[in-house]
Amino acid sequence: MMPLSGRTTPIGWRPVLTDVWYVGSRVSAAGRDGHLLRPAVGDRHATLFVSADPGFVGSGPTMTLPPELHHLDLGDVVIVAADGTRVDVAWKQGATHNSVLLTERCDNYCLMCSQPPKARDDSYLYDRAKRVISAIPRGARALALTGGEPTIARDAFLDLLQHCAAVAPDLAVHVLSNGRSFADRAFARRLAGVPLNDVMVGIPLYAAEPRLHDFVVQASGAFDETVRGICNLVEADVRVEIRVVLQAQSVPVLGEIARFIARNLPFVEQVALMGLEMTGLARPNSALVWSDPVDYAAELREAYTILRDSGICTSIYNLQLCVLDRELWPAAVRSISDWKNDFPELCAPCGVRDVCGGVFTTSGNRLSRGLAPVTV
Repeated sequence: MMPLSGRTTPIGWRPVLTDVWYVGSRVSAAGRDGHLLRPAVGDRHATLFVSADPGFVGSGPTMTLPPELHHLDLGDVVIVAADGTRVDVAWKQGATHNSVLLTERCDNYCLMCSQPPKARDDSYLYDRAKRVISAIPRGARALALTGGEPTIARDAFLDLLQHCAAVAPDLAVHVLSNGRSFADRAFARRLAGVPLNDVMVGIPLYAAEPRLHDFVVQASGAFDETVRGICNLVEADVRVEIRVVLQAQSVPVLGEIARFIARNLPFVEQVALMGLEMTGLARPNSALVWSDPVDYAAELREAYTILRDSGICTSIYNLQLCVLDRELWPAAVRSISDWKNDFPELCAPCGVRDVCGGVFTTSGNRLSRGLAPVTV
């Protein structure tokens, strides 16, 4: 697990003009080591300093990092609180997955949402995301844009992508969306018109018919808009990934969902069958959404087989190898973000730990009863 936020101790602090900074170089002062930060935008000569060493004091405003942020290193991008008392890592150069939150607003209210929507004006996050993208190192490979619903402010969303195309055109951008905005064909075409080289939209589907899908997302008409959105995006030559979260409402109809995709949406780029993260709204709704992976092994195998045999690239996310049939191991992806990924103690002697995806630390104690070391 790699924490991405922490409280810092400011030394010699004075107001700074921007919130987004990148770790530019290593520095030393009086025999102690630290890092120099440069701003993402504005005065490129401005500097801040950070260090894991409480005895380090730079030649300008300095922050002493808490132990959980001692991993900060060259190429990382951070958001610095105006008073210097907090640092959030917005881009981790050595991480497997990096994402930027664009909004906490959403027009769905999914039963198991890991980031419960908030009805407040957070439009500043789109502009901050621009500064983050301006600061990420050249050669960066991939970035996820997430929410809330990233397209809730359509013009701001497209403006952000245009900015990305201008400063990082080769970055692979994965937009995590509920797909409903793209029921507007003109909007789907506007996205297709952004000159990025690699864009994919990941869209969840929880049923093969409107009633159940709309119940899971708590929004009437969502299924029809989502399916039309998928079709409009593909028609506009935007790649689409369908995401099926493996939760109690959808598990009994996994085969039906797979057949629906194979018959009606075979043109999607890929399908991800995703283990549930037991955080956010999933916790108070656990009786409605939790299903142990060992209890849906047959349904998962059936859905995967239908999709694979239909020629659709299909992966399994967020599940541990020990709870999967061995025939599904090649489809299992190490997909849990670094900052919330770990292994319980019982996994220590496991023979496949190095290739297993681990567990969500955010899920607390709600883990599969099938977790056990694997003997190779």
